[in-house]
Amino acid sequence: MVTFYAHAVLFVKDGCRPFDNSLADEATAFVRTVFGYKGIQCKEVCVQPDHVHVLLKIPERADVFAALNTLRYWLQDFVERNSTQPPFEWQERFWLVSKSPADVEAMRKYFRRQADYHARHSIEQEWEDLMDLEEMGESEVE
Repeated sequence: MVTFYAHAVLFVKDGCRPFDNSLADEATAFVRTVFGYKGIQCKEVCVQPDHVHVLLKIPERADVFAALNTLRYWLQDFVERNSTQPPFEWQERFWLVSKSPADVEAMRKYFRRQADYHARHSIEQEWEDLMDLEEMGESEVE
């Protein structure tokens, strides 16, 4: 049986920040539930005000793209029903990169540092840093 890991990031559109601190813990649990429903183990979740990082352990036959689309739809609905935040939309762009099992601990550290990172850097800077980390150029991103 083949299993792989992936780091995914979903970005909120137009600078909206729907995931306030009061909703972060509930949104984290909700994300884990959605992936569990789709048969994908969510090893780590990091909910930031304007984006969500997940580290996934994906079994061989799982449809990760369908799971991410389900998460986007259901999480948007979850926020609308459980928060006073205005409705939001997701960016079409999202991040999905496979990871080695050896990367799991480093990814956990990366997730724990997100709040400090975003105190100094924008979401666009993080996108550029992610591409640099994976040694990808903008022309390689479709």
